[in-house]
Amino acid sequence: MPRFLVYAPDYPDHLAERLAVRPEHLERSAKDPKGLMVYSGPIAPRPGTKQRDTAPPPGQLNLAGSFMVYQMDTLEDVWARLKEDVYWRANVWDKERLIVEELLDV
Repeated sequence: MPRFLVYAPDYPDHLAERLAVRPEHLERSAKDPKGLMVYSGPIAPRPGTKQRDTAPPPGQLNLAGSFMVYQMDTLEDVWARLKEDVYWRANVWDKERLIVEELLDV
């Protein structure tokens, strides 16, 4: 089954919006069938950005996006999964900069 890399940066300075819906995002991700998501994690803010230089709320990480590796049948399946995520629906992910690429086995 093909694997796909997803790079999903947030819109600039959207940490508060991300944190507001993060529990729903994590809850939904936990419901994915075993093996659908191979690996995932948050992206740190880029050096030199306002968000990188701003401390997050106490007890929170300074998050600026997501990356995932999905194992799905088609590219369309990956896009369908992304578009049902709360980060997509709540306009946390920057839809113009989001990238999905198929990975090759070598």
